[in-house]
Amino acid sequence: MSVINPFAQTDSGQYFPTQLGVYDDATAVHDAKELSYWSQLNTLGITELDKRRKEAQRLLRENGVTYNVYGDTQKMARPWRLDPIPLLISHDDGLRLAAGLQQRAELLNLILKDIYGSQNLLKQGLLPPELIYGHQGFLPGCVGANPKHNKSLVIYSANLVRSSSGQLFVLDDRSQAPSGSGYALENRMVLTRVLPDIFQANKVHRLANFFKGLHKGLAGLSPQNKDNPRIVILTPGPFNETYFEHAYLAAYLGYTLVQGDDLTVRDGHVWLKTLAGLQHVDVILRRVDDVYCDPLELRSDSRLGVAGLMEAVRRGNVAIANPLGSSILENPGLLAFLPQLARYFLGEDLLLPSIATWWCGHAKERDFVLNNLDRLIIKHINRNPGNSAIFGNELSGEQQQRLRAEIIAKPYLFVGQEQMHLASVPAFIDHKIEPCQAVLRQFVVAHGNDYIVMSGGLTRVASGQNPFSVSNQSGGLSKDTWILAPATQETSVSNTPPTRTLVVEAVSEALTSRAADHLFWVGRYIERIEASARLLRTVLLKMRSLLEFNDPTEQSSLSVLLASLTHVTTSYPGFVAPTMHY
Repeated sequence: MSVINPFAQTDSGQYFPTQLGVYDDATAVHDAKELSYWSQLNTLGITELDKRRKEAQRLLRENGVTYNVYGDTQKMARPWRLDPIPLLISHDDGLRLAAGLQQRAELLNLILKDIYGSQNLLKQGLLPPELIYGHQGFLPGCVGANPKHNKSLVIYSANLVRSSSGQLFVLDDRSQAPSGSGYALENRMVLTRVLPDIFQANKVHRLANFFKGLHKGLAGLSPQNKDNPRIVILTPGPFNETYFEHAYLAAYLGYTLVQGDDLTVRDGHVWLKTLAGLQHVDVILRRVDDVYCDPLELRSDSRLGVAGLMEAVRRGNVAIANPLGSSILENPGLLAFLPQLARYFLGEDLLLPSIATWWCGHAKERDFVLNNLDRLIIKHINRNPGNSAIFGNELSGEQQQRLRAEIIAKPYLFVGQEQMHLASVPAFIDHKIEPCQAVLRQFVVAHGNDYIVMSGGLTRVASGQNPFSVSNQSGGLSKDTWILAPATQETSVSNTPPTRTLVVEAVSEALTSRAADHLFWVGRYIERIEASARLLRTVLLKMRSLLEFNDPTEQSSLSVLLASLTHVTTSYPGFVAPTMHY
């Protein structure tokens, strides 16, 4: 894949920068459009590029783009950081990437349908039972509750890395509630404003077609097949790390943003609680993890979900994207079995290979991992904050022994992955362009009988030297991803004409009862603030008058006003304590 990389390296490993890190060496770029792009950046110069970077950060700050960080005592909501240098992907490489992602999404869709359907993969020994039943993402209550439509896996994203040889590998899959598409859209909106000329000159594919496909795909999930189904986005709330994206996508797509308390299940149907009464919900785009979605059947301590939601799903009265239980596909142990499953389901090899993975549930693979701990990355099959990736070369001898004992005790819970040397991408850091390692997240959405791949993506640059732990929580940098169109192709958004005459009615967005309750208390507190401000202004005027005229009558009235101010603002003891006087 000829991703732009403006770092020419000699045999001695030294980099030769020019003005902006672009190199005259022909090996630095492989495409005339890429070379033209770097020439345009060279024309800007370092000072102007830094000015554009600051403008981008200003726009992100004004738009309220943040990434929340759990447990950060300094600042929970960190500002989103955007590198002004995008990641460029040629048109041909973009087509190959899209084909590989479509194939992978279809494969995972078939695996998901089988796991919660006929379970032939388990019966035929193509998947070990320990790998599935030992994963927290497997929900027994969802067996037999597969959606009736063709695509169970509605939304999918993959994290990709590029080796030093230029080969793309899938690092991991995201199928539960894939995040990042909203941030990718916001990155694009901002970068087209700060680099408008360069963006237009390079004929970059737009992102709008993906979101059009997402809108149509979700509408097609409606069990009642309505012309205008009610679709809501279920969010854990403002303390979630990607809450900005939830609100942003709800506004962009025209959906109602709800929390668990906004929904209720009655008679096997899901309803939205509004001031106008209960309104039927057809489709839920969830951003809540599987086990938190229904406190009645899953985690009883969850305050994020809707009691009875699984029963509504089993009855087929509501569609959920992605369906409950889909986090089983995020099991890293599955990566070791995907090549075989691709041949089983599709009769073909994977177009996008996974990074080399060994599941320790098999004796041969377990022994290989144990004998090569210092060269591998060890992961727990259950992804949660307490089970982060372990880099064997960073462990002491004692730590390796403890890890070895854990693997031997429960081998089916661990996988080993290759720790490969990755290629670099350019990033503008500290007023200069530096080589950094990055992870590209691509997004796929089901549309009818096919999958649509976003013509772009979210690239995240590692904040340190460890590319396999790229995380926005650790202060990483994001990049826009430009997939270039052929010089003769226009990049306009396709619009499919309607098949019949549509009557557009004026529709006002439903106001949820929770939001109305919040608005009521906001109004009450605003009234109190206004009353306190008016009284405080009167007190200050009286104090000024007393200082100027020293009138005993003014002194008496000021004492009454100060006591009133204490009672109105409840700032006791204030001016009402026995020892307090003006």
